[in-house]
Amino acid sequence: MDELIDIFDENGNYIKKEMKSVAHSKGHWHKSIHAYLVNDKKEIVIQKRSANKDFYPSIWDVSFAGHVGAGESTKSSAIRECQEELGICLSENEIEYLFTNPEKLHYGNVISNEFVDVFLCKKNFNKIVKQDEEIDDVKVIKLEEFISMIENKDQNLFPHYHEYERILPILKNIK
Repeated sequence: MDELIDIFDENGNYIKKEMKSVAHSKGHWHKSIHAYLVNDKKEIVIQKRSANKDFYPSIWDVSFAGHVGAGESTKSSAIRECQEELGICLSENEIEYLFTNPEKLHYGNVISNEFVDVFLCKKNFNKIVKQDEEIDDVKVIKLEEFISMIENKDQNLFPHYHEYERILPILKNIK
């Protein structure tokens, strides 16, 4: 889905608004969010990206993710994406900003240069309603299993390698 997003220079200074498709074809820097949704049982939600995606299709990814709309804050974007992709409503106190990870990825014709704000969400949930257009499958797995996937560089997991290096100590310390 194409959408209007904010474009930045490599230092994070705002430049203009542009359609996401243009940003991805020209490699313009923009913002996105990644979130890790963990419950009290130390289980984490992971999602399998749709086979129709033009960027890493049919691969397991973080709990939920998305582009930040033009003029939108990253926290409100994260709350919106969780509702859209998983059907789970988050409140402000259930989502914690962790860090920003600059990520440069090229896949096919997509040049993705993103400032990714990474969030940890702690919430117990009973039901997940996946967004069929974006997601082919959703799993709730033990946190240890996800950590093992990262540490073993599982080829079925989205290659957010630098982000994973930074998130691993946080995930390992979840009580």
